[in-house]
Amino acid sequence: MATTTLSKKYQVVIPKEVRTRMRLQVGETVTLYSLDRDRAVLVKHSRNPTEALRGLGKEVWRALGGTEKYIRKERNAWR
Repeated sequence: MATTTLSKKYQVVIPKEVRTRMRLQVGETVTLYSLDRDRAVLVKHSRNPTEALRGLGKEVWRALGGTEKYIRKERNAWR
């Protein structure tokens, strides 16, 4: 566990232990989500926006029988 102190300007320094484990780099964007009055979560944003979408909908395509089967079905519906 790492601790930090809130400055007069309400800023915090992310401790090295946390920066290293999260692989944070200078200039990266992070978001703080307030969970309640006493807790918050720090989330690192992906540098590449498409990386965040990677694998999205994978289960949907699998449930439809794969892309080839789905496309074939759609093409046949238009005939």
